[in-house]
Amino acid sequence: MKLYAPEYYKDFKCVADRCKHSCCVGWEIDVDENTLEKYKSLEGELGGAIRASIEDGEVPHFRLCDGDRCPHLTGNGLCKIILGLGEDYICDICREHPRFYNDTSRGKEVGLGIACEEACRLVLTSENYSDIIEIGELDGDVCRSERGFDALAEREKVFLILSDKSLPYLERLKALSREYGVSPDILDERGWRELFASLEYLDKSHKNDFEAFSLSPATDGKIEVYLERALAYFIYRHCTEAEDIDDFMSSLGLCLVLERLLASLCAKNGARTVDDIILPARIISEELEYSEENAEEIKLEFAFR
Repeated sequence: MKLYAPEYYKDFKCVADRCKHSCCVGWEIDVDENTLEKYKSLEGELGGAIRASIEDGEVPHFRLCDGDRCPHLTGNGLCKIILGLGEDYICDICREHPRFYNDTSRGKEVGLGIACEEACRLVLTSENYSDIIEIGELDGDVCRSERGFDALAEREKVFLILSDKSLPYLERLKALSREYGVSPDILDERGWRELFASLEYLDKSHKNDFEAFSLSPATDGKIEVYLERALAYFIYRHCTEAEDIDDFMSSLGLCLVLERLLASLCAKNGARTVDDIILPARIISEELEYSEENAEEIKLEFAFR
């Protein structure tokens, strides 16, 4: 089975200790079965420390320290396991982050989640978001929709509309809404703010940030290119595995809402450059994308409409 990715994918590299928001802080880190077996056979002080840090349960995971830090994170932001044993000894979740995978009608696609600030920077600064290239092969068979729906063909149509530079950016958003019958104004601003307030958050302060949501935020026109790329990323991630047109439409609705929320936070903070956008984009991804429950709550607003 072939593996595909956006062209910019090959340029990603973890910035490790230069990261301002480490993925080793604030997340529960599961230990997969194969890596757990490696840890059981380790000798020496480091092996003992690793085993002592693992919380048993249905899914074994590292017991986080103060500040929800991984117990193997050094004070300068590096991984003790990588430093002492190499990357072959880190968990699957650590090795794969921030990658995500989607099954498609031609193979599997991989992307980079923008909860990672370096992935976010790469996504927002890469021009050709619709250039999806073959990067390798994986074991397994192609998963085709049982309902005969081709989400890739629909996604291509969406990207053609989104990238049509003959129209102003906001007109392209309206064109997408008309084409698929989904629009963020399915709820008024108060309705969306109430929905955001009802969700579960990793950081409760973000709930207050999302009160800035507006259907027509007054953003600086210079950042529209970054909003476009963020929306393309949301579409690549959330619409690709749609089982039918209804699922595709509700997923597209989610993407359009996330884009308007990002635009709203940019307007609130007076964002003018890509550096200004990375933080709010990362927060939205962390709180609303990486939580399947939160993403589904938003999608439900567009279901059966």
